[in-house]
Amino acid sequence: MESKIKIKQGILILFLLLQYVLYSQKSNKLYDSFSISGTVKDSKSDFVITNADLYLLNCNKSVVANSEGNFQFNISKGSFNDKLIISALGYYSDTIEVAALEKMQKEPLLIKLNKEKEAEVSLNEMIIVSAKKKSNNLSATVILKKSKENIQSNYYQKPFNQKFFFRSQTNKDGVFTINEEASINTFSPNGIKVSDDAAANYFGEIMQFRKKSDSVSNENWKGIGYFGVIIFRNIMLSNQNLLYETKNFELKKEGITTYGGKKVYVISFKNLNPTVFSTGFGNPAPQSAIGFIYIETDSFAIVKFEQYVVLKKDRSNDNDDITIESSLKITQTYKNVNGRYFINYCNEKVESNYFSQSSKKQISTVYSNYDLMSEDIITENVSAIKRPIDRLKLDAKFVEDLEYWNNNNFIIENKKI
Repeated sequence: MESKIKIKQGILILFLLLQYVLYSQKSNKLYDSFSISGTVKDSKSDFVITNADLYLLNCNKSVVANSEGNFQFNISKGSFNDKLIISALGYYSDTIEVAALEKMQKEPLLIKLNKEKEAEVSLNEMIIVSAKKKSNNLSATVILKKSKENIQSNYYQKPFNQKFFFRSQTNKDGVFTINEEASINTFSPNGIKVSDDAAANYFGEIMQFRKKSDSVSNENWKGIGYFGVIIFRNIMLSNQNLLYETKNFELKKEGITTYGGKKVYVISFKNLNPTVFSTGFGNPAPQSAIGFIYIETDSFAIVKFEQYVVLKKDRSNDNDDITIESSLKITQTYKNVNGRYFINYCNEKVESNYFSQSSKKQISTVYSNYDLMSEDIITENVSAIKRPIDRLKLDAKFVEDLEYWNNNNFIIENKKI
């Protein structure tokens, strides 16, 4: 009897071992990749370069460094013969062989880029200096007009899938109330076309989800459901932006700099009549809006857009005694894939301060940070998705696969929100 039990136990152990081997082989085949990580810095000053782009030359895989210059990139071993390109606004791009990177995967990389000699950009102080301010006679208004006229030739106009990483964080008085991440696959049946409703042309499904705090937001528009709002902000999809409302903006051509190895115009703008829709934000209406737009000198493609908006004071829905003062900064970049542009990265930062009218004191501060990053783009054998992007969370089933997160790309979280 005892020997029969031992035989059964041996068979069970052998079966479990076999299952483990088969699972390992399946996982290795599914995630046959290696990971690199590091920091991108200025070669002379040693300052970190914010939101540098890192992408593979011969495929559509890419990542973006965070605002502290840190990045992580999971690269398929099928890209062994490819090249990694690193680029940033105002810098010359650099190239590294993937074969060399695989040998260095266990070491943190320090990538230093050389600043382009003829341009120096400091967006935090809103200062731009260039040796080519008088490079040509095109006015800022004419450049924006040409950008609008060339949207169809510059941005992809056919059906495509695009996979995004999206992070939603809200911090109230130093404590996270929302900290969620998701991998989202999207479908655009008509390509990147301007319309009255920016979300009408986008569909998507949550592929993977994970929470990094105890609470999960149940509302459709909260947490990762805010993804749809980020799509609304895409100035390539909405006709309620400065390309179509140019008369309401004060425009100034500041100079020329470098982005992605190409020369780009740098144009500053100030919204003279910031209505509810002209800045891409809903109620409450904006009080002021300023920013920069970066446009290629040859194709007139918009490659980067930044906008800082201060909203008018608003009353809280929960308490008439409380007023809210909010400001937002949004940054968008676009990437060139086989001659056509797609959204590459979007960051939105929101600060809201709550004041009590009766006590005349500030009672709370809420910070929100949203990061959207392109992971991959599919233009062949496109898969249709039926869920509207503005109903992303409704009745969706979330699955968390730890192995998935270990082998796919995401933006490294900043040390401070």
